[in-house]
Amino acid sequence: MCENYIFKLDKRYTPFLFKAIEAAKNSEFVSKCKYDINNFYISFNNHITIKKEIRYYTIRFYSKEITQDNWMDVGVGGIEIDDINVDINVDTGEVIYVYGSR
Repeated sequence: MCENYIFKLDKRYTPFLFKAIEAAKNSEFVSKCKYDINNFYISFNNHITIKKEIRYYTIRFYSKEITQDNWMDVGVGGIEIDDINVDINVDTGEVIYVYGSR
């Protein structure tokens, strides 16, 4: 990776990322829970999940950074993290579901 980049995303994933950001911003988690996703970390693994013959990506937004060193401490009694997850249909690009982990 070039040192001028924070990260580089293959252009085939760009529409999914934009849709996920828009869906998260328009979700009840932002309006009711007052999450400020402008300050959230984003996790986008190109793993395709298949349920009921629908293929989708899950793009996750986290209020705190999750690393190899702290991921086991996340949850009850440990590091409290607010999150929003967005499932997007791989074939149609449509948002399927927006949800939190709790």
